[in-house]
Amino acid sequence: MKINRNVVVKRGNSILLVAFLMLTRATSFAQKEHLLIGRTTGQLAIKKQATVRVFGFSTSLSGQITLPGPCIEARVGDSIAVDFWNISQGNPVSLTCNAIPFLQYDEEAKTVLKKQPIDHMEHGFYTFKAEKPGTYLYYSPENYPFNLQAGMFGTIIIRTKEEDSKSIKAKNEILWCSYEMDLKWHTDAIMNVEHSDLNKPILLPDYKPNYFLINGKPAKKAAGLQAIANKNETVLLRVVNAGLYQHEIQFPKNLKVELVFGKPKAINKATEGYLIQLLPGECLEFLAFLEAVKEKEKLVYRFIEPVSEKVVHKASIPIFY
Repeated sequence: MKINRNVVVKRGNSILLVAFLMLTRATSFAQKEHLLIGRTTGQLAIKKQATVRVFGFSTSLSGQITLPGPCIEARVGDSIAVDFWNISQGNPVSLTCNAIPFLQYDEEAKTVLKKQPIDHMEHGFYTFKAEKPGTYLYYSPENYPFNLQAGMFGTIIIRTKEEDSKSIKAKNEILWCSYEMDLKWHTDAIMNVEHSDLNKPILLPDYKPNYFLINGKPAKKAAGLQAIANKNETVLLRVVNAGLYQHEIQFPKNLKVELVFGKPKAINKATEGYLIQLLPGECLEFLAFLEAVKEKEKLVYRFIEPVSEKVVHKASIPIFY
C-alpha cells in the first residue's frame, strides 16, 4: 500500500516526509510505506440505527474508522515505514507494538531515544523490520487502557517469504479481532480530553462492557470459517484479543487445529474439542481442519472477566456458511 499523495499536509512536513522515506530506503532492501491517520471523531454502528463514538485509525482523510484499524502487511525481511498523522482533537497519541520494536524519528529524521506522543496535526515517523512471521497488535499506549478500548488499535501480519518451503499454504485466511466495549467509556465528557489535562489520570467508571465484538460487529454475527462446499480445504485462522477480558474459543470435537504462531499453552485439547485461550493483547495463528465437522456444528466464543473468571458473554458461531 502506497502513501496517499493526495493528502494535504503542511509544506514543511511534506519535505520532512520525503527526507524520512529517503533515510529508510537507504537502510533497507524491501521498503513498504504506510500512512496512518489517528482521529477521535469516528462512529461505529453497534446495532440498527444506533452508533457510538470511537477513536481509531484510517488511511485517508475521507476514510472511515474501522475496528480493528488498517492492517499492515509485510513479508519477512521487509522494512516498514509508517507516517503517522495525528488529527485527534487535542489528544496526543503514538503507536506501539509490544512484540515488535518500533523506531521513532523526529521532524529532522533523527532517532527519538525516548518515544514521544504526537500532538494534534503533527506527524510521527516510525520504522520496524519484519523479522518473525505472525500476527501482531499495534495500538496507542497513551492513557492505557482507555485509548485502546476507545478503538485505537490495528493488526500487523508478517508472512513468510514466498520462496520459503515452510510457508503455510491455505486457500482461506480469516482474521478475527475480538474486543469488548463499555458505552460509559464512550461519552464526550470522557473522550474530549484536553492536552493540558493529560498529566491527570482519566477517571473512568468500572469497566462493565455492554457489547462484545468481532471485527466491529456483534460476535454472534461473525461469519463462519468456511463454505460447506469447501469443507475439505484447510483454513488459516488468525485471532487477536484487543480487549481487556480473556477470550476463549471452544471448537466442536471433530474440528482439529494445529498451532502456527503463538504460545503453545494457549491451545488445549479436551474430550469436548480444542479450546483456544487468548489473554488481553495476545495473538495466535492456527490451521483448522474441518473435514470431519458436521454441517450445522458451531463454535462458542466466550468473553471472560479476568478477576472473577466469570463468563460474561458467549456467542455461538456456525462453522460453515
